[in-house]
Amino acid sequence: MPALFRLHAASVVCALAAGLSSAQITVTDDLFRTVTISRPAQRVVSLAPSITESLFAIGPGQQIAGVTAYCNYPLEARSKPRVGGMTTPSIESVVALHPDLVLLSMEGNLRDDFSRITDLKIPVVVTNPRTLKDIYRSLMMLGQLTGKSDSASHFIAALQNREQTIVRKAGTVPVRTLLFVSLQPLIAAGARTFIDELVQRAGGTNLASQTGLTYPTLSREAVIAYNPDVLFVMSDVVSTTDAITTLYPEWSRLTAVRTGRVHRIDADMISRPGPRAVDGLQLLSSFLHRNTP
Repeated sequence: MPALFRLHAASVVCALAAGLSSAQITVTDDLFRTVTISRPAQRVVSLAPSITESLFAIGPGQQIAGVTAYCNYPLEARSKPRVGGMTTPSIESVVALHPDLVLLSMEGNLRDDFSRITDLKIPVVVTNPRTLKDIYRSLMMLGQLTGKSDSASHFIAALQNREQTIVRKAGTVPVRTLLFVSLQPLIAAGARTFIDELVQRAGGTNLASQTGLTYPTLSREAVIAYNPDVLFVMSDVVSTTDAITTLYPEWSRLTAVRTGRVHRIDADMISRPGPRAVDGLQLLSSFLHRNTP
């Protein structure tokens, strides 16, 4: 082989090798694991609704190969193949979709399922956003993994701008608030929770955070003692706000009830640590400060 051709061939090989190397994507997930995939994932299985929402929000809807039975937003997610529940996924169904990436949540998925999938040598990335800042970071990571970094960056910037606008409008006088995730038993969102941050950022004082517990069980009498100015309850707990005083008639003397400031709040929007969290922040703020959403 002529020397010039050998040199050209070697250059081509080096260029190809460099291209392959640059196509590799390496991230550190929320289990502090370093995960490397050879190229942007084209067949992604999401095992959490918040992850599914995040993927659709930044663009790679066509790259989603499968989702859970609870992935109901956006509407397009409902047409994707289902692989079971968050805690009961069918690993066989996951494998049958030939994924090049599986995404799990620390909050809703099980360690056993994580182990079973990783044992099959399928790349797995785990997310665990607990704050709005964590959500933005998770969106960026998903953008890197799916080749949508630019889209993710623009979307995150828009969310951050909205968040700052909502917080500025919230004012400096916090509104005394309780938010219930269950009424039988009485369980409130407490300290160090994602919901607690949303309430505070929206301009509320989360009275249940005084317990120091993440999801404290409160007595009926404790709620009366707290006497919140605004009372929130998850939409999947009761069908109407009147049902609350039917369950607990003595609450009719609460300030929140007397002033008509008892609100059902979209459970998916408030509890899922995904891109709609900023919509949830806006909704909470509008109720806390009597603004229009």
